[in-house]
Amino acid sequence: MFGPRTALAVSICLLVCVSATATTKIPPDAAVLTDVVDTLDVIADRPDAYDAIRELSTFATVHEIGDARGGVVSIADVLEEGAGVDVKRYGGLGAYSTASIRASSPAQVEICLDGVPLRSPQWGVVNLSDLPLSSVERVEVYRSGAPVGLGVAGIGGVINLVTRPAGEDLLGCSVSTGSHGTFGADMGDFTYVDHHGTPENTDDDLVVERENNQFQQSGLFLRIAPPTFRGWRFELSDDLFVKESGIPGIENVHIKSAHFDVLRNMLRGSIDSPLLAGSALELRATGFHQHQRDRFYNPDDEVGLSRSDTDNKSTAAGVNLLGTLHWYRGRQVVRLFSELRRERYIPEDMNPNIGVGFTRKRRVTTLNAEDRVLLWGESLALVAGYHYQEAEDNYAGPVPFGAPPAPLDEPHWSVAHGPSIGLRWSPEPALVVKANRARYGRFPTMLELFGANGYVVGNAELRPEEGTTTDVGVVLRAERPGVVSSVLEAAVFLSERDDLITFLQNSQKSVKAFNLESARVAGLELSARCAWERGLELSVSYTREDARNTGPSPIYHGKRIPYVPQDKLFARTALAAGRVTFRYDYHFESDTYRDRANLPENMSPARHLHGVGARVELTEDLALDAHVQNVFDAAVADVDGYPLPGRTFYMTLKFTGGLN
Repeated sequence: MFGPRTALAVSICLLVCVSATATTKIPPDAAVLTDVVDTLDVIADRPDAYDAIRELSTFATVHEIGDARGGVVSIADVLEEGAGVDVKRYGGLGAYSTASIRASSPAQVEICLDGVPLRSPQWGVVNLSDLPLSSVERVEVYRSGAPVGLGVAGIGGVINLVTRPAGEDLLGCSVSTGSHGTFGADMGDFTYVDHHGTPENTDDDLVVERENNQFQQSGLFLRIAPPTFRGWRFELSDDLFVKESGIPGIENVHIKSAHFDVLRNMLRGSIDSPLLAGSALELRATGFHQHQRDRFYNPDDEVGLSRSDTDNKSTAAGVNLLGTLHWYRGRQVVRLFSELRRERYIPEDMNPNIGVGFTRKRRVTTLNAEDRVLLWGESLALVAGYHYQEAEDNYAGPVPFGAPPAPLDEPHWSVAHGPSIGLRWSPEPALVVKANRARYGRFPTMLELFGANGYVVGNAELRPEEGTTTDVGVVLRAERPGVVSSVLEAAVFLSERDDLITFLQNSQKSVKAFNLESARVAGLELSARCAWERGLELSVSYTREDARNTGPSPIYHGKRIPYVPQDKLFARTALAAGRVTFRYDYHFESDTYRDRANLPENMSPARHLHGVGARVELTEDLALDAHVQNVFDAAVADVDGYPLPGRTFYMTLKFTGGLN
């Protein structure tokens, strides 16, 4: 197997060889390689990535977070507007929430901040409520493969948050208030129907208050980007996030005192070269360090079998190098990416009989290569690539029965790799046809490998999850008198995922992860966006998914995957009239099963949610925005036992002005 030093050495040698041989001058027709089109090939580390957009064969959605956008209070609100994406919330604003792309599991979706993965080494899942919104310029969702420069592929897709560029001459602040005691980032308790664990029996249903639902969070984002020096660009950014939140428990279990604190800091620096080797080669080096501290308090023994206060720490640090060669004579763009990432996780239980556990370590080496070839002039592009990842951790178990996990002498290796190929054909400027096929993998999380004190047993025999995604579709653009922009996108896809990791009961008080399941997801994605000169805008996204379990169990084989709606529709319209903009949005999800066996009594009914809002430009720099979610006060839950708020009102007063 490749070692990390070998991998980086190979990448550097390849880039040096490319630099030495790529001396071809730029021909006049080289501009075809940098045309701006409908989707992204983003150099995501650069804040001004719109200047570096190139054509992709894969399907992507871009959500711009502009000042005029209203009714959005979290990243989860942004994501659920797009085709192919499903958001699950475990409560109201600030509660734990996750994202799924094309019926994937949340652990299969890579979420990045300016190109740096945010996944926790322990859990492998990113909590959407812990992601910044105020500092984000746009959200990029890659449903069938991400640019090589991101360094991650994701068996379930990639979400990249791109922060605002440095140097904006703006000063902004806002004050928010709303229902359920909401003020700023503090969500209070709300009422819901408690079925007392017997949803079939309505006689014992009561309307109760959702307790311990409050949270407080704050963040600080800093970016430093000095002027370029002889074409070299330097950038340093730091994102600090702090959150304190209560843990309300499930529907019929009322928890009053347990709470959770998280502190996360992401430091990132990058260097971009000018065009080298006869204006044919670009280099970018990026380094990052992420520290996270999770503290759980259980003063009244309300959660688990014991007091079980914990203070866990994790870090992830790495460096990567991206080289881009513009081979103009061959009408090709070749990219090479290499990364070395180190992860550490230190669990600590406040119970003195348990104390600090051993440090879990993992080293991940990534090598990606991609070649983009232009054929038949500008109309046809062929993209072929290969990605390779290997991970080495310090646990090779299993350990004796009853003993806590411990490091062993021999390292444990995992490898995930696969090819990708894409085709992009544009016979007319207004028409683009795309087709892709790629194979990706996901390494087990440290929780799945190492376990956790008392209730999760580690399994060192786990294999990486693997999956193959195939899709084909079209993008249409129309320009007519009175229409500012009009885009229609349609895609069909097939995702097959193997060796899926599932937690099973291991004893009366513990669970253990196994590679048991497989799944097949076939679907259709439609999206349309249109803006008229008279101030009317309309956007619609529709997803049809048939997600089935294809594992060996005769009980679950062929059954629908729980919590995956077969039909999902989101529509939003806005009308600007002078200084006032009115909005209406509609969100529909078909019925879903809550269990793997698809029992009729465990089916959640379809939902219809409506929202209305308005934004008033009081002055050039001051705006008032009001929005009502769930206008008709529908009682819904994304996950069984975690009710969502009913009718909710938000009002925000926002100031944005110049510094001078």
